[in-house]
Parts: sequence; C-alpha cells; structure tokens
Amino acid sequence: MPENDRIVKLYAKGAPVGVLDGRAVCLSGDGRRAAEWALSPADGGFRLTVKGTEDTLTAPGTDRAPVLVRPDTGPASVWRLQHVTPAGLGTVTDPAALRTGTYVLTQNALPLGRDLFESPAAAPHPIVIRTDDRTPHWTVEILL
Repeated sequence: MPENDRIVKLYAKGAPVGVLDGRAVCLSGDGRRAAEWALSPADGGFRLTVKGTEDTLTAPGTDRAPVLVRPDTGPASVWRLQHVTPAGLGTVTDPAALRTGTYVLTQNALPLGRDLFESPAAAPHPIVIRTDDRTPHWTVEILL
C-alpha cells in the first residue's frame, strides 16, 4: 500500500458499502460484509480500491448505471470528493486533509449514490452513477 493511501469504509445513506458480483452495493443491516477501501490520489481526484485487491470503484459511462468494482486504472475509476460542511461543499485534493465525515462523490460532475426507487427490502441495494438523489451524501470513515 503506498504511503499516501488512506484506508476507509464507505456508507451510502448510512448503509455500509461492499461488493457483490462485481458491483458496489449497500449492505443494509449487514456491516460485516462491508469492504475496506484504499483511497489514493489519482489524476486530480481519488481512486477507491478494495483493500488487498486491484478492484476499483468504476463507472461504466455517463448514463445512469450501477457502479462496477473491477481492475481499472483509467479515468472511469477517478472520483472527486467534496466535504459537506455548514458553509457548503469543499473539494478535497490532499488525502492528508481527509477526515471522517460527510462527502459527495462525483465523476464528471455526476453524483454517485443510491437509487431513490430501490426496494424497501433488506437485500443489497446497488450504488449508481448519476443518482436521482438530490442529497447524495456519503459517510467516509477513516480507518488508517
């Protein structure tokens, strides 16, 4: 793991995020399967890689679609993090400045989040690019 990587857990609308069948999902009520992510600087943003693997959080395009978790070192796996504060959004560019808190994750100005029209069942729910959620807030928990 490179020295400037941070190890984090991600939560979308309070639900821990993990990987199921090559896709990022919310694991409502099942935090045991949540992934730990290595967050590393990449091309003006950050790449989120499942700890111990080469699998990165990757958007397949700009259309509304589930987010994939697969090996990818291109622009499709670079995310912008904006810290949500009472004063508004502040873009994070330095991993050392990252703190546990609330963030918005985007790629090409498209927000990442949960689908507002997902089933209320406790089954894993997909994470999508270009979410229709007007407040696509994530909790980023710093582990290391």
